[in-house]
Amino acid sequence: MKTKFFYGLLSVLLIAIAIGVSGFLIKTKPVPKKDETKHNEMYVKTDQVKYVDVKADMTYRGRVTAYDNVSLAAEVSGRIMKGDVRFKAGERFRKGDVIVRIYSEDIQASLKSGKSSFLQTLSTILPDLKVDYPQEFEKWNNFFKAVDPARGLPDLPEANSDKEKVFLASTGVLSGYYSLQQQEIQLKRYTIRAPFNGSFKTVSKEIGAVASPGSELATIICSDKLEVVVPVFPSDLKWMKKGDEVKISNIAGIEESAIISRISDFIVDQSVNVYLSYDASGKNNIIEGAYVDAVFSGTKVPGFEIPREAIVDKSFVYELVGNKLQKTPIEIIRQLEDMTIISGVEESKLIVTESLASVNPNMEYLPR
Repeated sequence: MKTKFFYGLLSVLLIAIAIGVSGFLIKTKPVPKKDETKHNEMYVKTDQVKYVDVKADMTYRGRVTAYDNVSLAAEVSGRIMKGDVRFKAGERFRKGDVIVRIYSEDIQASLKSGKSSFLQTLSTILPDLKVDYPQEFEKWNNFFKAVDPARGLPDLPEANSDKEKVFLASTGVLSGYYSLQQQEIQLKRYTIRAPFNGSFKTVSKEIGAVASPGSELATIICSDKLEVVVPVFPSDLKWMKKGDEVKISNIAGIEESAIISRISDFIVDQSVNVYLSYDASGKNNIIEGAYVDAVFSGTKVPGFEIPREAIVDKSFVYELVGNKLQKTPIEIIRQLEDMTIISGVEESKLIVTESLASVNPNMEYLPR
């Protein structure tokens, strides 16, 4: 019993001694001194200002459109007949091809009948002309021979005197001629010829359908001459002028040359449209509806090129002075896609060329 009590008392004593020694060691452990030489530091990307002549091309994206986009409408009524090419969307044609023909055999027959009647009128006045106007007989006789019901009317001879003019009017020659001329003009409206090389963009009627005056038949586009509409920043217009050559390239990287044909004088969606003229004769690299990259050749300007993200509040940059940053005003000479050409900062100065979320006045900044 006494032995157990002794060992228990010894254990309690040892534990108390261990706790006391531990507390003493903790209290006597030296506290490390604070390093007063350590500061808050941050490395920033910088570049030394050096002005050079920078030639910066401007690249924009534009869309190709047809220079001529014509809507065809019927001027007369009748059944649509087959022309020289198929009347289908996408079908190509050449300038002068008959692309739309409307049934006109009845009109042609009526015109031939009118010309026959006109010949009859001429035949009745020729004897009188020979007697009363012998000096004019030869020209009217030749005109009579030139009139053919199957061909177009020849030019009407000119009357050389008022008496001759009165005679022609009173015998119905003048009214008969101009009536036939009007019928010939009307007949031409039954046939539509292609005004340029191109293709059908849309077709609204089918062969065999009946057209009425004013009804839309199709839309045609010119394939030889295209136009590229390029929206550009208004600030870049001073580097562009009508007649400048512009390089355009399609999605495959094939490059062609275009010319600035005109520049809008108004802003749409914060940009100005520049129109490029492109001669596509015999080429298929650039087609209507496609998007192309347009590279406008830039002139050399003195300046310093920095990333656009380094611009602060639209017209400032951060300059590294000592170990601190200060806002320095700049002049923006040219705005490029990812870069900006600036001036206004003294040469050899260090400016920050990256975007900073914020600037701490208590922070020391170091170049990297």
